[in-house]
Amino acid sequence: MGGGYWFARIFELLNYIIYSNHIPADIQIGENTSFEHHGLGCVVHSKVTIGSNCKIFQNVTIGAKWPEGSKIDGVPQIGNNVQIGCGAVIIGNITIGDNVYIGANAVVLKDVPDNSIAIGVPAEIKARRVASN
Repeated sequence: MGGGYWFARIFELLNYIIYSNHIPADIQIGENTSFEHHGLGCVVHSKVTIGSNCKIFQNVTIGAKWPEGSKIDGVPQIGNNVQIGCGAVIIGNITIGDNVYIGANAVVLKDVPDNSIAIGVPAEIKARRVASN
């Protein structure tokens, strides 16, 4: 394992100590995606993929769920241009489409189609209205 691997792991550990988050260094994240407020309190499973131009706010959990038995279910796949509000939980083998807003403290347990809004516990899917000029 090269020096880049160890540098990434050290950075991951420092990030955990300073910001109390776990965002693995080897996670697949698209361009211009940002963890706002330094990802304070965020936890992301190492197998999650996150698209481009996403904004993820503090205290967000993105990961697997444990169905009956001891085998881990799949992890979420997050599209492009997704905004995830603070405190949201996205778990399970689900897909979050492109241009999606996930509200603060929403608990997302099922797929969210493109151009939607997910709000509530458990999250309800609403169509997203785009203002025309």
